Amino acid sequence: MLLERYEKRYCAKFTDIVVTTTDDRDQLHQFAPQAQIHVIPNGVDLDIFQQRDRDPGGYGLVFVGDMSASHNIDAARFFALEVLPPLQQAYPDATFAIVGGRPTAAVKALGDRPGVTVTGRVPSTVEYMHQSAVCVVPLRTGFGIKNKTLEAMAAGVPVVASDRGLEGLTVDAAGTPLRALRANRIDEYVAAIGRLYEDAALRSELAVNGRALIEADYTWEQAGRRYEAVLAASI
Repeated sequence: MLLERYEKRYCAKFTDIVVTTTDDRDQLHQFAPQAQIHVIPNGVDLDIFQQRDRDPGGYGLVFVGDMSASHNIDAARFFALEVLPPLQQAYPDATFAIVGGRPTAAVKALGDRPGVTVTGRVPSTVEYMHQSAVCVVPLRTGFGIKNKTLEAMAAGVPVVASDRGLEGLTVDAAGTPLRALRANRIDEYVAAIGRLYEDAALRSELAVNGRALIEADYTWEQAGRRYEAVLAASI
């Protein structure tokens, strides 16, 4: 209720509001039906997140994020404690790198588990992405487009992600190229990651299609042009 009152009050203060997904827009319209709400997604710096030039193969998994944020802590623990063990039963060489600054004690403790590495802050997250067979985004809370998902796609790394991790993105709809695999339950993660471990052609398909999606719709240059259009129309 507190957040709802806050959003209602502040929606009334502005002529134009920008959100990153249509779900966010629909939610805010419930609070402020009169508001002009524009959907402008986040972008990726393609010079930093360059498409990798080879598939490393193997069984490495990576999850990237600020490891002091509650949604990332929950995702890392869920994957390391609940998904990775049954995955390792089927693929004993499976490893899980948790990459990101400010890991809490709960996250650091995951590094004691077989196959799990907690890096802390690193100079370049894209290097860890490039070295991994699959990027997982097992978020269970949070809203909006996830930069970590966009960045992995830009880097040409196959993605397995939850509904939260894929929010705002068209990745597996009928009639569109397959750009990521979706998983929410433990068995779905194990099955999706297993498919990618065993199918180099599928890994390549997701890598190419994911990168193409980012280049087409999710660069900062495109976001800047959309903001300019909103500002020009409001003057």
